[in-house]
Amino acid sequence: MVELDLTKKYVLAVSGGVDSMTMLHIFSALSPRPNFSVITVNHNIRAQAQADCNFVEEYCQKLQVECRKVFVDVPNYASEHRLSEETAARILRYEVLDEADCDCVCLAHHKGDNAETVLMHIIRGSGSYGAEGIRRQNGKYLRPMLDWSRADIESYARENNVPYVHDSTNDETKYSRNYIRKVILPELKRLNPSAEQNIIRFADNIAEDNAYLDSLADISSVTFLEKQACIPLEIVKQPKPVAYRSLRKVFRSLGVFYDIERRHIEALIALSDCDGGKQISLPFGYTAINDYDCITITAENGQTCGFEIPFEVGKTVTPYGTVAVSDRPPKNGEYLRFDINAIPQDAIIRNKRKGDVFVKFGGGSKPLRKYLIDIKIPRRLRDGLPIVASGNEALIICGVEISDKVKTTDASVEYYIWVEGAN
Repeated sequence: MVELDLTKKYVLAVSGGVDSMTMLHIFSALSPRPNFSVITVNHNIRAQAQADCNFVEEYCQKLQVECRKVFVDVPNYASEHRLSEETAARILRYEVLDEADCDCVCLAHHKGDNAETVLMHIIRGSGSYGAEGIRRQNGKYLRPMLDWSRADIESYARENNVPYVHDSTNDETKYSRNYIRKVILPELKRLNPSAEQNIIRFADNIAEDNAYLDSLADISSVTFLEKQACIPLEIVKQPKPVAYRSLRKVFRSLGVFYDIERRHIEALIALSDCDGGKQISLPFGYTAINDYDCITITAENGQTCGFEIPFEVGKTVTPYGTVAVSDRPPKNGEYLRFDINAIPQDAIIRNKRKGDVFVKFGGGSKPLRKYLIDIKIPRRLRDGLPIVASGNEALIICGVEISDKVKTTDASVEYYIWVEGAN
């Protein structure tokens, strides 16, 4: 078993089976004894589930270990969310363990569990990360017995008189993991007695390859805002093994750890070869947009908030940033220069509307929509750009360009305009 840090607080997930009861006995027998307690979860799947929790609690009392019993209703949750009981149990169990007040949650997974996990992921079509199997440490979760075989555990339990209960659901091959454990692995061992160890060795090799490829996945050039990432195209257009890992890192940085599958990554890579403005939907309400020189992943719903505010010198707050107008340029940042006397009295600050036109700097009128496309303003940003307008004529596209009609000359009164806090 791994060496424990006596300065840390541990919580052991104990079901009453031989694996977790052996882990509990090992922890209690260590000298000095680490700081630990136990959580046992009643999944409400079996009639004897509560009795198993009571069994764990009684053994903890004998060992003078704090024990917390938690009830979760797996059958109802599985029915409500249209999940298998196996999946629902895992979700609810981890919800309980995630909230445990500790440095590490200890799980009693062993070599056999690891081999089963590798096979399950391969059968389900997982990528190389799934083929790594179970990690010894993953966040707050620690698996101190991952190097033990099931035979090692049973031998320890016999020699140390460790009591345990038998979970009858572990014999039911309707559950995919049980089918692999009871049917597939024994057949593989019949073909090769070292099959389990070979599967684990394969997973270790994959983990080493992944670690190297992950080191090549540099996302330092990605720009992150709140629930948004702007990914330069050169990241997406790298060789697929590196691009795939780079995009996974981006999602993790956005707080998305699950439900992103290889098909979504493939779709993002394909999006990089599309025309600017094209977009695709992703899980968790995210959208990916081809913004010409980058792929933007955003949680925005794409709906634009319309606004209309009288134009005036000073600062005007809009839903898309604060428009600042002054006779002095800002100390830092970009700005546009214009002739304040060329701004009509009826000028307003608003967002783009259908039918707007723009006289390009240097002359030549064009529909505003087409002008923004020509200069490659990302589609998701066009409707929210604050503009200074008179009627259907856009005089200043804030942060972008001024109309030829408000350009400065030697006789102009120069003012400056910029946007603060724009995304």
